Amino acid sequence: MGDEGYPQRVWDKYSGEIDHEVAEYWRENYDLRSLRRLIPVQTPTGTYALVREVPRTFDRAITPHETLDAVDVERARVQHAAYCSALEDLGLVLVRVAADDRYPDCCFVEDTALVVGERAIVTVPGAEARRGETVAVEQALGDYKRIERLAAPATLDGGDVLCIGRRAYVGLSRRTNEPAVQQLRAILAGDGYEVVPTEVSGILHLKSACTYLGDESLAYLPGYLDDSHFSRFDRIIVPREESHAANCLSVNGTVLVPAGAPETRRRIEKAGFATREIDISEAHKVGGGLTCSSIIF
Repeated sequence: MGDEGYPQRVWDKYSGEIDHEVAEYWRENYDLRSLRRLIPVQTPTGTYALVREVPRTFDRAITPHETLDAVDVERARVQHAAYCSALEDLGLVLVRVAADDRYPDCCFVEDTALVVGERAIVTVPGAEARRGETVAVEQALGDYKRIERLAAPATLDGGDVLCIGRRAYVGLSRRTNEPAVQQLRAILAGDGYEVVPTEVSGILHLKSACTYLGDESLAYLPGYLDDSHFSRFDRIIVPREESHAANCLSVNGTVLVPAGAPETRRRIEKAGFATREIDISEAHKVGGGLTCSSIIF
């Protein structure tokens, strides 16, 4: 308060000089963006999480970039088990699918199917060597959802699809093409969904650069997507040195954040979200992220 009991000015009306101490007080106590941290935030919710075990051949998984670090399959299995336990801690019932050593990437189930409302849409993964992975996933999802299928010439990885409300953003990437966008539109049109294609460049999937946390907030890595499609959201910017943390998994009140991203975690918590750190370093070596290893519905 000022000397006369009125709120103290942020700036001097004669000189225009800003009182930074007062400005900081107003920001901390009256800025609605800062007050959000006091209000419980709403994350996406789910009941089930379909997961698939890590195969013995995981060290031969497709890598989207050069890496000098060999994959430790046993460590990957330990990390995957901890990931599954974290999902159970968040109240999700696991639907487990056995690993298939013929498919080194098979634990990355997100790419094989989308669950949208009452439909499970089986994809055509962009990497031809992965297309056999969809069979077991379709069988498991068929117990819960009505099955739809994409068909060639469409190719689509689930990591390129970000559903927010009744809008599905689809990344046009090395793995996902325009025919897939058209087929998704046809499947979802009757349910009132809008399918929005967006170019992806310089990164594997749309969700390698952007994931939805809830309450109109995104974890966002600039420079890889068409920013205009995401300008209406509150974007929590991921530092370049923590780029792997753009792929977070937000469900049932908690945001899972990959290990090794303390600044990203701090920014997400500052926005009002509860977080939990998960180590998936072996999956990172082959381009995997936190959303890759489950299908939540």
